[in-house]
Amino acid sequence: GGGTHLPRGLIVRPKIERHRFGNKLRQRIKRLELRLEGKSPMLDVNQMESPVLVFTFKRADYFERAMWKLYENHPAQKYVQQTANLQERHDIGRIIGAPIIISQDGDDPEVKAVIEAYREAFEINLGIPLYRIEHYRPPEDEQEEMQVDSWDIDPKPYQDLARHYGWALEQTFSGAAYDLDTQHDRHISKPPLPQRVVILEEDIEIATDFFSLMNATADILDSDDTLLAVSGYNDNGKTQHVADSKRLVRSDFFPGLGWMMPRRVWDGAESHPNTALKNNWAPNGYWDDWIREPNIRLGRQVLRPEVSRTFHFGNIHGVSQNDVKHDLNQILLDRVGVQWEKEDLSYLKPEWFAESYWRRVSNAKLVSTEADAKFYIAHSDVRLVYNSLSHFETLAFNFDIMADEKAGMVRTGYEG
Repeated sequence: GGGTHLPRGLIVRPKIERHRFGNKLRQRIKRLELRLEGKSPMLDVNQMESPVLVFTFKRADYFERAMWKLYENHPAQKYVQQTANLQERHDIGRIIGAPIIISQDGDDPEVKAVIEAYREAFEINLGIPLYRIEHYRPPEDEQEEMQVDSWDIDPKPYQDLARHYGWALEQTFSGAAYDLDTQHDRHISKPPLPQRVVILEEDIEIATDFFSLMNATADILDSDDTLLAVSGYNDNGKTQHVADSKRLVRSDFFPGLGWMMPRRVWDGAESHPNTALKNNWAPNGYWDDWIREPNIRLGRQVLRPEVSRTFHFGNIHGVSQNDVKHDLNQILLDRVGVQWEKEDLSYLKPEWFAESYWRRVSNAKLVSTEADAKFYIAHSDVRLVYNSLSHFETLAFNFDIMADEKAGMVRTGYEG
C-alpha cells in the first residue's frame, strides 16, 4: 500500500473525519496509513472457524468506538507483530474472532462508512476478512426514533432487534454470510462453517484479554452439554463487588453482552435436535429474556468472569431505553489482562465447581443482619439467607446489586 509506512508494532486507528451539517453527522473516510511494509498475509481458511458477529443499526459513533476496541484487542495483532512469514502464520492454529462479520440493520451510510474503514484495517493490516451483511429494514422503520422514556417502553425496538439477531445468526452459522458480501480489498477464500460464534453489539467495548478468555473456554463450551454459552459480562460487576481478575464461575443466569455460542446450541445437538435455538427464535421479541426461559435454557449454565471483560457504554437511542443505564455504566472493565490459555480451568467442570462452590458457601460465616454482613465481609466470606424474591430485592437494593429476576432466576444466580 502507498502512503507513509509506520514502524512495526504501532497500531493506527482508521481516520474518520466528521463534519456536521445541521443535525446530520457526515463521515468521510481516508485511507489508512499501513503500519506494515506491504500487506499482512491472509489467514489460512482453516483458522477461520470462530467468527465474531457484530450487530449494528445507526449509531455510527458508538459503532466506531466498539470496532476500534475490537481491532486494537484482536488476537491477530500479536501474530502480525511476531510472525515474519506466511508459513509461521499458518502454523498458529485457531484464532477466535476470525473472520469478522458485521450485520447491519438497514443501510445507514455513516455506519457503512465505518464498516469500509475497518474492512481495510482488518484485511490489509491483519489479513482477516471482514464481511458486511445487511438485514432489510422497511423505509418507515429507518426513520423512527426509539423511545427513551423508561416508563413507556415500546416493544417494537426489541422485536426488531430479535428479528435481526435470529436472521444474522442463521446467516452466520449456515455460512450464507460469506456469500452475501464479495467486496473485499483482496482475494478471500471461503471460510469453513463456524463451530462457534462470538457475539458483540455496536455499544460494547471489549477488554484486552476478551478473545483470550473466549479461546481458553471454547473447547470447554464445545464439549460440555451442560453449558449454554460463555459471556464476558458480570451483571453485578461493580468495582466494590469484584476483586479476582482470574476467577471464572458457572451461573444459571444468561447475561449476554459479549458472549460466545457453540454450533450445538444453535443447531441443536444430534441427540436432541429439538433443543435448537434456531427452531423458534424469540417469537415475541426480547430475545435475551426468551433464552432465559426454563423451557429454552433447559438447565444449561453460562461461564462468566468475576471481573467483566465487556463494558456496555451505549445509552442513547438503544433498545434498553435507559432502564438499567445507571447500573451498566458502573460495571468495572478489567484492566489487568490475563493469559487465559495458561490458566488451569479444570475447576469449571460441573461436579468440581459445584463441590467447591457449596464448600465455600457452607464455610462462610452465617450472619442475620445486613450490618453484620458488611462488617464481617472485610475479613471473610459471609452468608446471608433470604427466604423470598421480595426479601432478596430488599437485600439487593441495600447492597447495590441488581434486584430483578428473569424467569425466576436472579442475576448471577447459581443453582437458584
